[in-house]
Amino acid sequence: MKGMSISTACCGLGLVVLQPKWQTTYDHYEKEGLEIVFVLDVSISMLAEDVKPNRLQRAKMEIANLVHGLDGDRVGLVVFAARAFSLLPYPTNDYERVFLRILNMINENYVRFVPYGTNIGNAFILAMNTFSKDNTKKVMILLTDGEEQIITRSQVAEAVKLLLERRDIAIYVVGIGDPKKASQIPKRDKEGNVTGYEITEDGETIYTKPNPTLLREITEMVGGTYQHDATGDELKHIFEQVVEKHKNIIGVKKKTIIRDVSQYFLGGALGLLALYFIL
Repeated sequence: MKGMSISTACCGLGLVVLQPKWQTTYDHYEKEGLEIVFVLDVSISMLAEDVKPNRLQRAKMEIANLVHGLDGDRVGLVVFAARAFSLLPYPTNDYERVFLRILNMINENYVRFVPYGTNIGNAFILAMNTFSKDNTKKVMILLTDGEEQIITRSQVAEAVKLLLERRDIAIYVVGIGDPKKASQIPKRDKEGNVTGYEITEDGETIYTKPNPTLLREITEMVGGTYQHDATGDELKHIFEQVVEKHKNIIGVKKKTIIRDVSQYFLGGALGLLALYFIL
C-alpha cells in the first residue's frame, strides 16, 4: 500500500511538471449591441408600497438585474416627475462605474427633491434626444404608475410627431402598481420606520392609484407596446422579453478555453504523500 502510494504520488508530481491542460470548445454567439434608454418615473406616487419594497425601488432593482446580464449593450437613464432629466449625457456600456452608480443615487430623498407631478410627455421628448445617432437598434423602456398630475397632452402630441420621424426607436411602456386599489404614500425616517403619510395642503391623506387606461392611450399614440405589472413580480420577465426580441445574432464563432489542470494532480500527489507517511 505504501509502495503504491509513493509511486502514484511520484507520477502525479511528474504530471505537474508537464503542466497538463484541458481544452473546451463551445459556440459563441455574436450579437449586435443595443441602445436601451430607461425612462423612470420618480414622482412621489412611486413611493407607494403596493409593490414591495415600493414602486420605485422595485423598478430600480429589476433595471439593475437586467443591466447585470447585458454584454456590450449601451444604456441610458432619464428620470421624470413634473420635468424630465437625463442623468447620463449619452448611453454607456460602463455598467458598474457609471450607470448603476447613478441609478443607486435615486432614492426617497431624490424623489422628494424633484418637482411634484408626472409629466410623461416631457419624458418622451427628452429620452428621444438621449439616443446616439449611431446605426444601432434603439429601445426605450418607460416605467411609471401612470398617475399624471399635469396636463401634458400637447407634449405627448409633440412626442408623437418626433417619434413618427424616428421610426428606429422601439417603445415599451411598463405600468407598475395595483390599479384596483388606492394606496397611501408613507414617510419614513433614517431607520426606515414609518412616521406618517403624505398629505395635501388641506391636511387630507394622499392616495395614489395607477392609471392603466391613460398609459394604454399614450402608448397607442406613440406607437409603442404596453404591459402592466401590479405586483412587480413580472418586471424581470418583461425586461428580458424586450431585450431578447431586439437582439440580432450576427455570427457564430467557435471559442476555445484552455485551462491549466496541474493543480488537481498536485493536490492528489500531496494527498498520497500524506497517506504514505501516515502508513
